[in-house]
Amino acid sequence: MKSEQSRGLEFSAVLTSKPNASSVDYVVNSIKDLLLTKKVLPGDRLPPEMELSRMLSVSRGSVREAMKILSALGIVEVKRGDGTYVSNRGGEVLFDPLLFSLIVSQPSFDELKELRLILEMNVIRLVIRNACAEDIRVLRACYAKMDDLKNKKEKEYEELLALDLEFHSILGHACKNRPLETIYKFVMQYFEPYIAQSLHKHTNFSIESVETHKKILAAVEKYDYKAAEQAVADSMEVWEYLVFK
Repeated sequence: MKSEQSRGLEFSAVLTSKPNASSVDYVVNSIKDLLLTKKVLPGDRLPPEMELSRMLSVSRGSVREAMKILSALGIVEVKRGDGTYVSNRGGEVLFDPLLFSLIVSQPSFDELKELRLILEMNVIRLVIRNACAEDIRVLRACYAKMDDLKNKKEKEYEELLALDLEFHSILGHACKNRPLETIYKFVMQYFEPYIAQSLHKHTNFSIESVETHKKILAAVEKYDYKAAEQAVADSMEVWEYLVFK
């Protein structure tokens, strides 16, 4: 592990001032660029506020505001009395700017359907290629919970919704492609209100939804690409029908 002194020298070498940019934006973009180029890695401690201020030729207030933004986005963690670290948790953020951008763009339902279909087709192909026995076991266990709920007279809407999203989250993890998993998770987060709407509109939603998930699971268990793609296509048709019926 590199010493704090050598890390400080590296930061000094790659961080430069840029007076024609907004000070706060420039600090945020500088950290982003360091992460993209892997000059800074998850778990690394960033230079102190005063040092970053000097390196970037911005005020300490600008550095402080930038760190608040990066912290809210889950990019850095501020540890009181210790310093500011690049996050290595990859967990939930307070607000996803990508999600906000998609909301603001006001895509049509057909555009959203195409986006989800493209992603899900590729996720399922990678799942069949890369999933291990444990992934399939976890997916099977999630489906079993959904199946138990489908015929209950008292519909557990929140639990059904959570299991539906969990099923897709497991698929994303099982594809073994972290960037694709992240994008897929983000897209499913966008679709959550649509799924919830279908749950509450239709008493038969749980039965039809569980059946489509059953087909996906069966195809994954058999490592059958063609059946998996057909199951995803069928799932999308059922989902669209339930949203607009």
